Amino acid sequence: MKVSYSVFELASQPEIWSWRRSDLLRIALRTMLVGSFIGLGTSALADTGRVSSDDVGASDGAELALSAAQLSAAELNAAQLVRSMSEAMKSLNYEGTFVHVQGNHITSMAILHSSDAKGELERLRALDGEAREVIRNDTLVTCIWPASESVLVTKSKQRDLLPRVDADLASNERYHFSIGNPDRVAGLATHVVNVIPTDTFRYGYRFWIDQDTHMLLRSMLLDGPHRAVEQVMFTQIEYPVSIDVSRFEVSSGGEQVSWLEPKKLQATSGLPDILEEQVDRVYFEGLPEGYREVSETYSPMPTTEGPVSHIMLTDGMASVSVYVEYGSAATRNKDSGGLSMMGAMNAFGLSTENAFITAVGEVPADTVRAIASAVVIR
Repeated sequence: MKVSYSVFELASQPEIWSWRRSDLLRIALRTMLVGSFIGLGTSALADTGRVSSDDVGASDGAELALSAAQLSAAELNAAQLVRSMSEAMKSLNYEGTFVHVQGNHITSMAILHSSDAKGELERLRALDGEAREVIRNDTLVTCIWPASESVLVTKSKQRDLLPRVDADLASNERYHFSIGNPDRVAGLATHVVNVIPTDTFRYGYRFWIDQDTHMLLRSMLLDGPHRAVEQVMFTQIEYPVSIDVSRFEVSSGGEQVSWLEPKKLQATSGLPDILEEQVDRVYFEGLPEGYREVSETYSPMPTTEGPVSHIMLTDGMASVSVYVEYGSAATRNKDSGGLSMMGAMNAFGLSTENAFITAVGEVPADTVRAIASAVVIR
């Protein structure tokens, strides 16, 4: 997918390094999850859900797929449905309400999405707990807390509650696709597509896709065939022909605006620029099959002893961030290592002789552990 949970991460920002090293895993998890804004509490930590046979219409992976004889003459192709869904989520105008379920914590949200030749606009509004909103366009994310009259604007993009699915998922060899029994979501008829990983180093997915518009109406993140670690489901949705752009504007008032980028520049002032000649400082030996490096930066970070390497890995659907903080073992908190988790997100910290390594992503715990252990410093 490229599920943008990991493509757009606040955890990749240097702000997390202004905390003590022992807080790294906690901050990375909270910022990569919407919990830092949407308000998912720590009650969601390590909670799990189990998918009932009623939920999936079958008791195991083999039964999830319909036989060829059961499909209509115009047999649907699961991979093509995923491609169409990916495009629909970006190109459709839609307005509705959905729930986000993580463990035993449920958050309800209102969403407004518009798309035209100028790009996408999106507005998310929390319907329970503290009032808060997120407005997003192609370049900026604006977070609003009406009660405190606070507005935070950043060029970075937060993790999406609605998964953003890359059309390339349909040709990813690390996952098998099958079509499940038709279902209904928010009163609309849906196709059900199962995305099943070929090993235990990645999560599975189940998508409920509007039969008419191919919009994603429900998604389930699965650790194994029945254990749901996260769900998103629309309870109501409409597809307006057009949406007035004024509905995406921040209301004028006395809000105190905080711009994140200048703060980042101020925090790193006096430090050297990105050291291009030392970008390729990290490589991997024994990565889980299918994962590959897609980018690496080597940049100064505030309050650290030196620059930090940030490497992005992907299997074409899920993504993992790896941070390498250089320094002697004597200067590091030994308690900051090990596994941390929040819902579907896992992080693993590993202290070595000359660096502290953190792997974090929306992948199984064994995956971040294996990736952190595969790091080799040149």
